[in-house]
Amino acid sequence: MSRKITIGKIARAHGMKGEVKVLPYPLLNAEILPQIPRFYLKTSHNEYKPLEPESVRQAPGEGFLFKFKEIKDRDAAEALHDKVLYVEVEDLPPREEDEYYVFELVGLKALLPDGKELGTVKGLMPVGPYELLEIKTPERKTIYIPMIHEIIKEINLEKGILYLDPPEDLLEIQGYEVKSNAN
Repeated sequence: MSRKITIGKIARAHGMKGEVKVLPYPLLNAEILPQIPRFYLKTSHNEYKPLEPESVRQAPGEGFLFKFKEIKDRDAAEALHDKVLYVEVEDLPPREEDEYYVFELVGLKALLPDGKELGTVKGLMPVGPYELLEIKTPERKTIYIPMIHEIIKEINLEKGILYLDPPEDLLEIQGYEVKSNAN
């Protein structure tokens, strides 16, 4: 059985011909939604109903407007209000080298150069030219680290580890006490 992940939610019906507005979850790279060939609705504990996109376009504001082949009219579209959409990981577009899906990063342990665990990756925030990793420390503080090659040294999905080397002042200005191993 292939692995399915949640990708977004059907917010509401749109128009009279069965279109629905889909809001992607922030844990997925939203721009890939139009490239996905098949979505799924969970019908029971471990059963899913496939939905094949007939058309997709950017929605006014946020999200996308999808017309699924299986949804013929507004009534059928309204019945999907607030339903979660799933996708098979295998149906996601291939990544470029050194590219990652956000859901792959969430949960990774972030390690500093001395081997100390900074915390666990909780998400990614776009902030202009780059993204910020949101890392929750064991003390339950949130630290934001720029997702740039100068700081992110290695991402090892198999080991579940993200190796980083941030400047000490970046951590200190966010209230994280940098302790040396000499203490």
